[in-house]
Amino acid sequence: MSVPFRLAAFDMDGTLLDSTKNLQPGSRAALAALRAAGVRIMLASGRPIPGLRQLAARLDLGEDLVLASMNGSVVYDLAAERQIAAHPIPADTARSVLQAAQRHGITTSVPHGDLLLVEDPSHPRVAYEAQGNNLRIHQVTDLSAIVDNPELHGAPTKILFIGEPADVAPLEQELRSTYSAEIELAWSSPRYLEATAAGVHKGRAILDFCAAEGIAPEEVLAFGNQGNDAHMLRTAGLGVAMGNAVEAAQSAADLVTTSHDDKGIARVVNQYVDEDLLPDSAGPTPE
Repeated sequence: MSVPFRLAAFDMDGTLLDSTKNLQPGSRAALAALRAAGVRIMLASGRPIPGLRQLAARLDLGEDLVLASMNGSVVYDLAAERQIAAHPIPADTARSVLQAAQRHGITTSVPHGDLLLVEDPSHPRVAYEAQGNNLRIHQVTDLSAIVDNPELHGAPTKILFIGEPADVAPLEQELRSTYSAEIELAWSSPRYLEATAAGVHKGRAILDFCAAEGIAPEEVLAFGNQGNDAHMLRTAGLGVAMGNAVEAAQSAADLVTTSHDDKGIARVVNQYVDEDLLPDSAGPTPE
């Protein structure tokens, strides 16, 4: 069976990972089947590069991956150990956005290399974020001043705001009204609001890699479940939302499959490969 895709992009939490943070057998078989058909595998995540490397190693996902990290702000070809693209937030904008977060009292972090830069390392989500992404917590007095620190080599590629949606809402409203032309904002989980440079999102990561490798966007298959996956699902030739996806992702998708706990990925991939490659898959693609 001829596979019409050359790249398959997967969000991680709630998509490729099930509720136990592992791969279902059908999802692992789907990755193997796509690889056997010559399709490159992209992990598209809010995680920084160290976090994606750690996750890929834990799950034994292989060393030929494309890593679209920090919502597409950095794209890295792991097979070639080559950076494809990087899109930092402009320094003046990053400084102003970080100052706004300070005024609203929102816990904020900035990944930089193998560091997680924070003002308040005591917040429990800070430790969780650092451990989950193989980052070392580095406390700074003033996050808004990091763009002027020569040791940090310029502006950040992602800013992460941590908190309950109701607490973050006033900051989100200010940022959307004041900086809508300068940054992208997307919720990657119910407690994580993430900022990247304008026009930078997981869909941009797909376009960056496609341009570098001579792939047409129509030759891309993508799976996602959160608001920060919507651009990716629209950009791909076939964008698939998981059954557990939020409305923004489902609205952006070409089709909705079953959930990350119910063979959602395998059901779709099984339509494009030989069935015996996906013994854990069952049934047709959901409507």
